[in-house]
Amino acid sequence: MKQDIKEVLNGFEETNKELPAAHRTEFLEKLQGAEKPMSKPENFYYFIKIAATIVLFVSVGYLALNSFNKSDPIIVETPIEKQLKDIEMQYLKHIDAEWQNFVALATDENLIKRFEQKLNDLDAGYQEITVKFKQDKNNILIIESLVENLQTRLRLLKDIQEHIHLLNQKSEQHENITI
Repeated sequence: MKQDIKEVLNGFEETNKELPAAHRTEFLEKLQGAEKPMSKPENFYYFIKIAATIVLFVSVGYLALNSFNKSDPIIVETPIEKQLKDIEMQYLKHIDAEWQNFVALATDENLIKRFEQKLNDLDAGYQEITVKFKQDKNNILIIESLVENLQTRLRLLKDIQEHIHLLNQKSEQHENITI
């Protein structure tokens, strides 16, 4: 099957056909006719691409506007809330100071645990009253309950400290007598 191309071409006779005179114009018309409009599927995908781009830009713009407009809500405290917060801070400072003094002076662990439990119970009651206060901020009875709870805790700690002071004085007197 191997054949030389020269030999194959030698067997052909060359025919000189002349192209028609209008060949050039027909060829150009066919070329211009090849530029056909897009078919329906191509138009549909083109439309989908444009719609997706528009949706993307609109959603990004919406998210950007919402992120700039979202600021932390401003919490406005009423004068009663401000006063109550100040009172609460003062009482809590005093309660903490008294508790630290009590722990430093007390030598009985059971006594410390028992009074710590009482203070925790009072604190739990205070938290319940605080929840009620957040629901009804203008109720004087709730405010009085909050302050009374803080006063009770402070009074309890002062009573404990006085009791320990008295016990320490009695033990010192007994030590003086026995010496």
